[in-house]
Amino acid sequence: MAKRQVYSFEEKKYSANSIASAILSLLSVLILAGVLLVSFLMKGMANTWIGAVGFTGIVMAFCGLWYGFAGFHDECRSYFCSKFGTIMGTAAIAGWFFIVCLGLV
Repeated sequence: MAKRQVYSFEEKKYSANSIASAILSLLSVLILAGVLLVSFLMKGMANTWIGAVGFTGIVMAFCGLWYGFAGFHDECRSYFCSKFGTIMGTAAIAGWFFIVCLGLV
């Protein structure tokens, strides 16, 4: 017996938490790449403002992870942005942790 196709006309909407998670996590990864590029181009002699930008990226990564987990609690929503934001936030936190540990040595 062949399996019948099931069509769903219900629109899946994204919650505000999941969209915030994806945006914050993506911005954190972009800031990490930008900070690394600037530091590489200046041969490690970047000014102190680069630390403030880096700290902002760290805070954005943690907020993206927080909003990603909060997005999973919303009902009848698509979880794509929550999954994307959580994965990118975790990767950003790992990258920032690695950079901070290298700076302490």
